[in-house]
Amino acid sequence: MSDSPAASLRRRLLTLLLCGIFACWLIAALVTYQLVLRQVNRLADEDMLDFGAAALHLATLSEGSDHTLPPAARMLERSRTAIADLPLFKRRNALGYLLEAGDQRLGTPGAPPGLAEQPPGFSSLTAEGQRWRILRLTSGDGRIWIYENLADRRGAINLLLLGSLFPLALALPVLAALIWLGVTRGLEPLRQLAAQIKQRSAQRLEPLPLARVPQEAAVLVEEINALLQRLDGALEAERRLTSDAAHEIRTPLASLLTHTQVALRSSDPQAHARGLVQVRRSAERISQLMEQILLLARLDSGALQEQFVPVQLGALAADTLSELAPLAIDKNIELVLEDQDVRLCGIPTWLGVLLTNLVGNAIRYTPSGGQVLVRVAAGTPGRVRIDVCDSGPGVTAEEREMIFTRFYRSESAGQNGGSGLGLPIVKRIVEIHGGGLQLGEGLQGRGLGVHIDLPGSA
Repeated sequence: MSDSPAASLRRRLLTLLLCGIFACWLIAALVTYQLVLRQVNRLADEDMLDFGAAALHLATLSEGSDHTLPPAARMLERSRTAIADLPLFKRRNALGYLLEAGDQRLGTPGAPPGLAEQPPGFSSLTAEGQRWRILRLTSGDGRIWIYENLADRRGAINLLLLGSLFPLALALPVLAALIWLGVTRGLEPLRQLAAQIKQRSAQRLEPLPLARVPQEAAVLVEEINALLQRLDGALEAERRLTSDAAHEIRTPLASLLTHTQVALRSSDPQAHARGLVQVRRSAERISQLMEQILLLARLDSGALQEQFVPVQLGALAADTLSELAPLAIDKNIELVLEDQDVRLCGIPTWLGVLLTNLVGNAIRYTPSGGQVLVRVAAGTPGRVRIDVCDSGPGVTAEEREMIFTRFYRSESAGQNGGSGLGLPIVKRIVEIHGGGLQLGEGLQGRGLGVHIDLPGSA
């Protein structure tokens, strides 16, 4: 299953979904980091501001009473420790201060150099390779500097981020497993469909069932069913063609063998000559039949190698009549060509076969002294018309649909009957060129008229 199309689709879906979730997790981590950083900085600055205001208030009380600064310092230390013990930050002893009241000064150890030169309010200081957050407050003769190492703040931020994103990080494997399970279960109908197709033999071309096919794959299955139907029709046509061809070849082949045996058993030279003539006729008929069968097979294959090119139809018709003129002269049949300067985009070889079959059939079925007319002219705007009419016996209205059936020969054909593939080949060539074909009356109110309508050149 790893190399099947469904597995490839599964890997693609898993990759897209997992990468999407991981990208969302990274975005959430970045947004959370910015929010936590802003919140921690705001709350930490508020702590420094509250502590500084409280310190100056205690210093003012100490100056105006009988107390000295050391008791006030103890109260400041308790206040600083209380702030450091807040459960949100756990920044024990993170805040330092330097307090000046009159000529008294006290503070915590470890103050950064240059602290006293910082301006009032909040400021930043870099000293001895470390960054500090400084707050300076002034009230009367009292001044206080509160400082904090920003590394302590980063520790608080990291702690909050770990608490926020660690559960989501733990959930990623669970989400990946659920996505894998969901994609696998979701693609199960496709796997079953692939298994059904794999189990079929070349002879089973019935449509695939649509009962359990997902809606998204129903269109694909319908197209596969349509393809199976076309394949079934093509194979049936091929089987029918093969069967009919075998039946048609059997008669001239039997005749060839019979005349060969007769000629071999006879010692009369004239009998030998007559036998050889019959053998040649049978061989020519088999050769012609095989050429027609192969031609029809190529036309039915749908994989034509020839390209559509501009064709001057009048010149092509003149060349065709020149090739068939000896046959018409032998039967004393008048060939008439009425052509206009019309062009179309088509395959010259196949159009030549079309004209040869139509004119050849007309000559074959027209009795001596008759006439065959070939007309090439412009039809409706953007169309070209080909008419091949004869003065022969024609065909009945009932036979007009049957004559396009392969290997069908009219009862009126008599000994002039061909292979029965000429008109089916003509019809297929017309279809390849996107045209239409109609049958009508021939010349002088009798005979047969074949009228073909084809797209003209742009």
